Amino acid sequence: MFDRLLRRLWLLGIPVGLLGAAAVIAYARPWHDSAPPVREVKVEQATLRPGAIVLVVVNNSLETARVAQVILNDAFVDFRQSQATVAPGDADRITVSYPWISGESYDVELMTVTGASIEYGIEDAEAGTQQA
Repeated sequence: MFDRLLRRLWLLGIPVGLLGAAAVIAYARPWHDSAPPVREVKVEQATLRPGAIVLVVVNNSLETARVAQVILNDAFVDFRQSQATVAPGDADRITVSYPWISGESYDVELMTVTGASIEYGIEDAEAGTQQA
């Protein structure tokens, strides 16, 4: 009799366990992409002109950004900005004075005043515009 009672409890536990697991899965919704959108400051495009590289920096973050230094292939370089700071949702044009060589690759790193770095690579440099 005790064995029969245990067997019935066991058989009752299986459907209850399955319902519980289904409820947890429905609540967690692992198929639902709940990752927040990427909010960052990034280089959207680069335009190579004779003696200069023009970078378009877009601020998709929630805070104002300000570029303090530009490093090109591990060397600090002179640059000009179209505006002092980049407001959230805004873009800035940074002109880097650099005698680039056609066909070469360049690693660009922008350092912000907060210490964050924005990296961008130019492969096989050619005059014109390159999208990120």
